[in-house]
Amino acid sequence: MKHFLLFFLTCVFSFSYTTAQAQGKITGKLQDATTKQPVGYATAALLAGADSSIVASALVDGDGSFEIAPVSAGRYHLKVSFVGYATRVVPNIQVTAAKPNVDLGVVAFRSASQQLRAVEVVGQRAQVEYGLDRRVYNVGQDLSTVGGTAVDVMQNVPSVTVDQEGTVSMRGTSNITILIDGKPSALSGLGLDQIPASTIERVEVITNPSSKYDPSGTGGVLNIILKKEKQRGLNGMASANASWGGRYNTSLNLNYRFGKLNLFSNYDFRQDVRKGTGNQFRTNYFTTQAGRDTTTYQEQVSENTNHRGNHNIRFGADYQLTDNQSITGSVLYRYGYRDNEGFTNYRFLEENKDLNSTSTRTTVGDETSNLFEYTLGYRKTFDRPGRELTADAVFNLEEENGADDFRQSYFNPEGVALAGRNSWQKNNVLEKEREFSLQADYVHPFSEKGKWEAGYRSTFERNDADVQALDFDNTAGRFVNSIGRTNHFVYDEWVHAVYGNYGNALNKFSYQLGARLEQTNLVINQVTQNQRNKPSYLNLFPSLFLTYEFSEEQKIQTSYSRRIDRPGTRQLNPFLDISDSLNLRQGNPALTPEFIDSYEANYLRFWDHATITAGVFYRKMTDVVQTIRTPFVNEEGQNATLSTFANIASGESYGLELTGSADLTSWWRLNANASGFNYKIDASEQGLATNSRFSWTSRLNSNFTLPHKTEVQLSLNYRSPMVTLQGERSSFFVTSLSARKEIMGGRGNIILRVQDLFNTMRFNSYTFIEGELEERSRYKPQSQLVFLGFSFRFGKTNAQREERNQNEGELPAGPEREGGQN
Repeated sequence: MKHFLLFFLTCVFSFSYTTAQAQGKITGKLQDATTKQPVGYATAALLAGADSSIVASALVDGDGSFEIAPVSAGRYHLKVSFVGYATRVVPNIQVTAAKPNVDLGVVAFRSASQQLRAVEVVGQRAQVEYGLDRRVYNVGQDLSTVGGTAVDVMQNVPSVTVDQEGTVSMRGTSNITILIDGKPSALSGLGLDQIPASTIERVEVITNPSSKYDPSGTGGVLNIILKKEKQRGLNGMASANASWGGRYNTSLNLNYRFGKLNLFSNYDFRQDVRKGTGNQFRTNYFTTQAGRDTTTYQEQVSENTNHRGNHNIRFGADYQLTDNQSITGSVLYRYGYRDNEGFTNYRFLEENKDLNSTSTRTTVGDETSNLFEYTLGYRKTFDRPGRELTADAVFNLEEENGADDFRQSYFNPEGVALAGRNSWQKNNVLEKEREFSLQADYVHPFSEKGKWEAGYRSTFERNDADVQALDFDNTAGRFVNSIGRTNHFVYDEWVHAVYGNYGNALNKFSYQLGARLEQTNLVINQVTQNQRNKPSYLNLFPSLFLTYEFSEEQKIQTSYSRRIDRPGTRQLNPFLDISDSLNLRQGNPALTPEFIDSYEANYLRFWDHATITAGVFYRKMTDVVQTIRTPFVNEEGQNATLSTFANIASGESYGLELTGSADLTSWWRLNANASGFNYKIDASEQGLATNSRFSWTSRLNSNFTLPHKTEVQLSLNYRSPMVTLQGERSSFFVTSLSARKEIMGGRGNIILRVQDLFNTMRFNSYTFIEGELEERSRYKPQSQLVFLGFSFRFGKTNAQREERNQNEGELPAGPEREGGQN
């Protein structure tokens, strides 16, 4: 991987550029053609009139204004691009000695993708785009996610890592907030492996959010933007992908826009069969009753097969009430199912590693789930550009019904069953979740670069989990209630928040300061054990952003924010889970939130054919919640562990991150990211270990445009070993190779993807508790797969849409000639 990192740094930093002697400048202001609102932070590129080569570029300001200077006399085309909008080209711009300064005025920007008649400029949206406070990853350009889920998408997103359980982390912490279309959603709570990659348009990575965002999640915010067609008439896309081993998925997206009404619908079906194998070796250190130090060993080998599937269907509509008011409503229904089988074999060894006994454990389970989510949104704009009022309400209700069967048998060294040791357990689980949120936001610009904004948000969440557990009584020959596993737990959470932000600019210096005040009330009700806790807390979350613009091509930004991570239901539930007699688990209702103070500085540099951001960050964490494993000897005399949670540590993380993109040639595009950080956990005040380690991650996406409308993408992903409080996780490396062939006049695509090309994906971990235990584990998923996919887009063609819009007297949809000169 050192070679890959060196290759990345060489590609990004080895460009030198010269600027021709200039005589003038080109200015203008981007505006959404539909809403008449300014479009900020887009990329404006000046193309030579002769061959459409890039001459200069600039980043559009937040108010939509841009300036490209200096510009030599000549004929040019202006190309502007931004995520969510079609590339716009203004042709035939003349800069002369008599008229060196050209003001294009308002440049209308549309979401539709169109074709320029007079000048054809073939462009493609960048895979990674940069804003002042976020990076935007365009999934549509990533061939390595075809046939996958949001987990596969996140594997390639800068600053993000994903472990074997699908847990997403940013810069070493998994305490992050995941939003869907800018709002909390039940979809994100289901797990990212339940969201098809085909439904995702882009992912926004916000490492240091402002006070406008919910401060939950100490690592920042991931905002997943789903696809939504914006063309007039009936449009849609259908796709199907399949791989061996019973993995396949299909999707259908439909949109019908007419007049003031827009109707949209999505359907997705997915079925996965996932297999994996694992092994574990544990060394137990303890003292016998006679006072002699001794050691025993435990070997564990497991394999599992997980069948999962779901149907997602969504209906919605947008309606334009007036020229400046609109409402949006949608309903989502999801049906999911799961069947899993697992087998584990244990070998218990004496101090001299002679076999003491063995045990086998089989697990069979199934689960079905039903989810409804209802959303309603309102938006009002005003005459002043940028001034708007929005309000959103979201309600979701989910019910999961599952059953699990566990059978465990014990044998002596000769393989003879040990009488009275076998166990047979059953679980029936009914879990109900409901959540309601209401949010209102108001933005008021008072000058060209000054604005203030304020908002209110209230959320209510209830999680009701009822586990009915049974043990088979060998003497009575029937199942009886298991007092140690039957568990009913109810968790209620209310959060009320108000926030305000104020921002302005002085010459090249701009700033934004804000604060968010939150009141949290909880009810933690362990019904089975009649334990009820009602903690509450009031917290203030300030934020500060400072930006200095050296030029259109260079900017530097510093920021500070305070964030919070509230413990989850699994961490709070005090019930002692003895489902696995050798690995017990128990939550802690006395947990308090974890807080973090985050500092960050980023430098942005733009060239004609390359972009780079370099950032440094520092995070100070307090009341860190960590998992603590304590060894003990169970009732059968076996060495077991108890895992629980506690606010036992403080921590800090600091590091450097580099992200770059470059068009090396007309057919080769490179996107790369590398992040190195030191993560330290200090629990010395509680008499536990202090652990730290330098870790780094890197990604490299190399895209090749070949003849005959064919694209190939090579993706590399590496994560170095990472530290935990009582050990570390091993390194991670995976490579994917994908190809896409355009067919049917651009309406269809055939895609081939090879995931984990060299079959290197595996997850190893190491745990050490001095004087008590040492454990090494390894898990290998079935990761080397080949996906074959087909997608087809239907609806009006570009030419038909352009002709229709012109007949209706609208602005031409695409790179119009507004502001151009003949």
